[in-house]
Amino acid sequence: MYNYCLRRTTLETDVVGSICHNKNASVIKTGIPFLNHILSQWSTYSDLCLKLYCVGDVTIDYHHTFEDIGIVLGMLLNNMVTKNNLFRYSHAIIPMDGTLVRCCVDLSGRPGLYWTNSTRYNLFNPILELTYTLFNSLVWNSNISVHIDVIKFDSFHHVAEAIFKAFGSCLFRSINVGQTIDSTKGCPIISWK
Repeated sequence: MYNYCLRRTTLETDVVGSICHNKNASVIKTGIPFLNHILSQWSTYSDLCLKLYCVGDVTIDYHHTFEDIGIVLGMLLNNMVTKNNLFRYSHAIIPMDGTLVRCCVDLSGRPGLYWTNSTRYNLFNPILELTYTLFNSLVWNSNISVHIDVIKFDSFHHVAEAIFKAFGSCLFRSINVGQTIDSTKGCPIISWK
């Protein structure tokens, strides 16, 4: 259906990524095994073949790698959404043992990350802080509105996995639903002066 490729290089990271809608196996090499793991789950649940290679300054910490991969994935998704007639709204609820996560997506062209955590645990555990960092970069570069609600909690690992699986499931629905919902606003007309 489509194949989008991008390379983004800074003094902190060098990220090469591509997204294809085909049945090929994903290849994900970020230098961070846990990030490889959750991106692989996102790829599987979205049914998108992800090729992603990153060399980052992981000797400092993982922040720049998560942030810059989010930027690249967001840019790839923005290209995919704007060039294909995808279903605008989707949602998914993923249970993993004692964890329950809901994700709702609007391919609106108006970016925003709306993250709620109704558990008594602090959102900013290192795993969840990095997950938030990646998603925040992703939504602002993809022009997608994403709501993530951590409804129940048993481990940070399960929460991160459930978030990526839920987001992947939302994209799968948007790609594979054979209809669109037109906006009641109609198509904006923009005149450059």
